[in-house]
Amino acid sequence: MPWLVLAMALICVDVTAAAADLFVVTAQPSQLSTSLDIQEIMTGRTRKWPDGTPIVVALPSKESPYFEDAGKAWFDGSASAMQRHWLRLVFSGRANVPIYTKSDEEAIAILEANPAAIVVMGIEPPPTFNVMARLN
Repeated sequence: MPWLVLAMALICVDVTAAAADLFVVTAQPSQLSTSLDIQEIMTGRTRKWPDGTPIVVALPSKESPYFEDAGKAWFDGSASAMQRHWLRLVFSGRANVPIYTKSDEEAIAILEANPAAIVVMGIEPPPTFNVMARLN
């Protein structure tokens, strides 16, 4: 009889993993950051804030739980395509190396240390930062 209870419990549990919400966050004032296209920033086509400051991009690393989700959001569903894309930009001299973060704590530390940064994270940031987009 215990197996019947276990079987019923498994039937009731949704075992599909939902994609995590991603927050695209910056320390830039909202009036500067809202006018920019996030797709352009995340793919390296826009490399400066409107005031001319270079954008420091921080993306989830392979160790991050958001690695695959970031790839799906901006790179045709592939996190490895995200890495290949940035490697091409860096080695062609068209962009600086993005910072890769393992955790939300690292992403927040990057924002605190560099006001020109834009990060991808999985938790809503403290109110001192600006959420440019929430993706799910």
